Amino acid sequence: MNNIIAWLKTPYYFNPSVLFKLKTSLILGSFVFIFLYVFKPFSLDSVGEYLLEYTSGIGLFSFVGAFIVLFIPPLVFPNYFNEDKWTVGKNILLIFIAIFFIGIILWYCSSIYKDNRTLKKISFPLFMLYTFLVGAIPVFFLIYINEKNLRIKRIKRVAELKNFKIKKQLAKENILKNKILIHSDNKKENICFDIDNLVYITSQGNYASFYLKKDNGSLKEKILRVTLSKIESELEDYTKVIRCHKSYIVNTNFIDDISGNARGYLLKSTIIPFDIPVSRSFSKQSLMSFLD
Repeated sequence: MNNIIAWLKTPYYFNPSVLFKLKTSLILGSFVFIFLYVFKPFSLDSVGEYLLEYTSGIGLFSFVGAFIVLFIPPLVFPNYFNEDKWTVGKNILLIFIAIFFIGIILWYCSSIYKDNRTLKKISFPLFMLYTFLVGAIPVFFLIYINEKNLRIKRIKRVAELKNFKIKKQLAKENILKNKILIHSDNKKENICFDIDNLVYITSQGNYASFYLKKDNGSLKEKILRVTLSKIESELEDYTKVIRCHKSYIVNTNFIDDISGNARGYLLKSTIIPFDIPVSRSFSKQSLMSFLD
């Protein structure tokens, strides 16, 4: 029982994207239609010539109902659907509500449909049981698989963080040169700077802009035709210099704070006039470790 409770409290990513909700609802509606039409469970053979029309209607209402449940409640109760506090248990509760809501709509519409065609109706409790059997089992299975994959990724991230700390300790034991020399892709140009003065690097097309701190505290820009991947490789031994985003490399010695949430974090610095975006591959814990 304790294991189940702990699993229900496990953090779970709630995707706020409207496109994701549309896709999820469409997948659910399509699954319901295909499953009912192909396998004809729960005596669906009794609808005879109306099978395609009946099952496609159920699939359509399942799609609409699922989208309403995924879209409306987060707008009405934004605090409850806070991404940083979302758990497996909350997600399962939302699914139960969604299936119950969809089941009521389907039962009501199904009753009207069958009345107009003198087809045999199903009692409400039995209809809801069928609804949960069709909807809950595959959805819960997907939640379990998705949560398991997220857990594996978190474990992998923790292992990477441990390896990083080991690498960081080893780096302290080695004497790294302060002067960095990076050549352009064509080897015809280069840029030389003190690693302690490097604040951040950003890419602009085929060029990289190096922002270096001057003696008066302002930033000086130097441009070189070189990729961020090559720069990242050149600076990999400097553990305080990280590639936090596909377009940014930053010296964490100049980072003062972290803002944002699971959708995307931002690095703040008093010397950088804007917030540096961070890739979703970084957790807040791993980012905080760079500020230690």
